[in-house]
Amino acid sequence: MPGGLLFIYSEPGSAVTAEEFNDWYDNEHVPTRLPIPGFQSWSRWVAADGKTPGYAAIYDITSRTVTSTPPYTDLAKTRSEREKDIIARAALFDRRTYELLEPVYGPKKGAAYDPAKPGPFVCVAEIETSAENEDDLNRWYEEEHIPLIAKVPGWVRTRRCVLVNSAAMGSEAKGGKPAKFLALHEMEDISALETSDEFKAAVGTEWSKRVISNATAFHVRMFKVLKTWEGLK
Repeated sequence: MPGGLLFIYSEPGSAVTAEEFNDWYDNEHVPTRLPIPGFQSWSRWVAADGKTPGYAAIYDITSRTVTSTPPYTDLAKTRSEREKDIIARAALFDRRTYELLEPVYGPKKGAAYDPAKPGPFVCVAEIETSAENEDDLNRWYEEEHIPLIAKVPGWVRTRRCVLVNSAAMGSEAKGGKPAKFLALHEMEDISALETSDEFKAAVGTEWSKRVISNATAFHVRMFKVLKTWEGLK
């Protein structure tokens, strides 16, 4: 079975201070997931583009089923009073489970990549298109877009995923499902995604213009790594 990804957007909002939110997330919420079988990496990210939601969490999991079976599903039954309170007051928790699409692009030839030390930046690109245009979208990614993105200075690796399920809660939760496809472009420096000739070439092709024009949903965010964890020994 292909590997999976648990991706969570979060926003404390005005009712929870950033200090309180991050202390709970770093010292209680993530640590309870460290011993869960099937979790392979744990990382938190903070917005680098000034937009909201202001935080993201990315967990590599062995398969899409990890988040729909015990012991992960038992966590909701054993929440602390503190966790219940913060979840009730926070503006957004938007949880998505994805299945990884092969291949994974990168890291650069000859470079060692440690999945426990990602980034330090990630460009999160969500996109959806009509059923008749999905083949064109996937071929664009595989045959043109990712090979061109890999030429951008500071590129580390790219992974693509397809949505399995999602759930959102909080005052800033939006109705409807997230876009079907997710791409994570890890970068050493995100400024190259705005200024480099290589990036302009990657997004300026006729194929790129057609794919974006055909998209029914398209969202791009930039995040900087905030904290990573090592698994229990």
